[in-house]
Amino acid sequence: MTTPSGIDYREPVAGAGGVRGATGLVEPGVQTSTTVAVARSYGWFPIFALATTLAIQNGEMSSLSQAIPGIEHTFGVSDVAVGFIPFAMAGVGVVGALPMGILADRLRRTRLLAGATALWTACMAFNGAAASYLMVFLARLGVGGLEATSPASTSLIADHYRVQDRGRMMGYYQAGSLAGSLLGFVGGGVAVAVGGWRWAFWMWVPAGFLVCWFMLRTPEPARGHQDADFLAEADGEHPVASAITKKLRAPTRVGTLDYERAGLRHVAREFLHIRTMWLGIFSLTVSQLLLAGLSFWAVPYFRRIHHMGPAQAGLVTSVLGVSAIVGILGGGSLADRLMRRGVVCARVWVIVVASLAASPLLAAAFASTDLPVTVPLFAFGGVAVTLPIAPAEAMFTDVVVAALRGRAASVRSVLRSLSTVGPLVIGAVSGVIGLRLALVALTPIYAVGGLLMLLALRTYPRDLAFVLAESRRRPS
Repeated sequence: MTTPSGIDYREPVAGAGGVRGATGLVEPGVQTSTTVAVARSYGWFPIFALATTLAIQNGEMSSLSQAIPGIEHTFGVSDVAVGFIPFAMAGVGVVGALPMGILADRLRRTRLLAGATALWTACMAFNGAAASYLMVFLARLGVGGLEATSPASTSLIADHYRVQDRGRMMGYYQAGSLAGSLLGFVGGGVAVAVGGWRWAFWMWVPAGFLVCWFMLRTPEPARGHQDADFLAEADGEHPVASAITKKLRAPTRVGTLDYERAGLRHVAREFLHIRTMWLGIFSLTVSQLLLAGLSFWAVPYFRRIHHMGPAQAGLVTSVLGVSAIVGILGGGSLADRLMRRGVVCARVWVIVVASLAASPLLAAAFASTDLPVTVPLFAFGGVAVTLPIAPAEAMFTDVVVAALRGRAASVRSVLRSLSTVGPLVIGAVSGVIGLRLALVALTPIYAVGGLLMLLALRTYPRDLAFVLAESRRRPS
């Protein structure tokens, strides 16, 4: 059958064999199995290299905060002018996300990331040499362009590592942002103290060159071959892959697109079929919104409510950073471990349970005025609020066909930018009822996200089965 767009369409093949039984989706004469060893040959270098792109991005933002007084003094600008810089950078990242997603689906992603990092490095050097505030502002816009590269990074992770290891690898990738932020706060402070505000930017130039070299050395995997390898493992009765695929029903549809040549309208229509993708985006956006708000308002909260000095408040707030590391790394590993035991919806369950646990823990932490009670609850709440991040990223890639992952990730980046309003929302509510009650009142939002994710218990197996069947029908 041919669709109105002229794209070939075939009815799905049903059968008791689940997604493995949908062998009627295989093109005649196409070799669908690959060597399992290929799925394991990339090692640790790709995830390390990709994590460094996130590390320099978040690290330089942290060092920017150290340079603000020097920029204001040198160019005679106000807090408002300097405060507009992060907003403008985020705007560049949002605008650039969609074209970057298209390029990530069509070009060599490693070279795309290397080129973006080279541009970022040049802008950092220009930033440090700026002779006016306008030059600083324009350089920062170029730096913001690196934020648009996440579609290429997540697409690469999905193709470098096995389906059953994606959660853990997404956790390692996200941990790069935390490591970079720590380096930016500490290293940026030292650089500014020793050499002045310009060194808050120049300190990242060698790192930029190094990351660029990392990306050029990173192998470019075939799109979708990990999905195909997962099916090959299932056909070979691999215990994990076989246990998962046997529990999946045959997909109720097959793709109607030539994914590489499909236009924006057809791709958007395809995305509307992927219910789990939208649930994952919502979950990620809510978690990032709350995390951004907590990161911004935690120090003022401890200073106002518990009457701490700046150093004490900063020390207690660092508990959130440690908790975030535990949550981001632990969430992906936990979901992968459950998946290896045959729990098809393992990633969904981790997101749901952690989201429901985070709200009462954080609400109780902020409601208490007793510091020995607040700090432990704050620590456990920090783990729970970040536990869903890596599983949600992995779930997102699981349910999108390989040829569309870059464009899907660009949609996610655009919508997730809404999380930047977290500090603003908390601040607005704080102006009405006070900061403590504002934090208590808004933390239940996270539980709402967890409840909505319960819907993915029905949609995730269906969407995963479709992706696996498509990897067999359209092997890379």
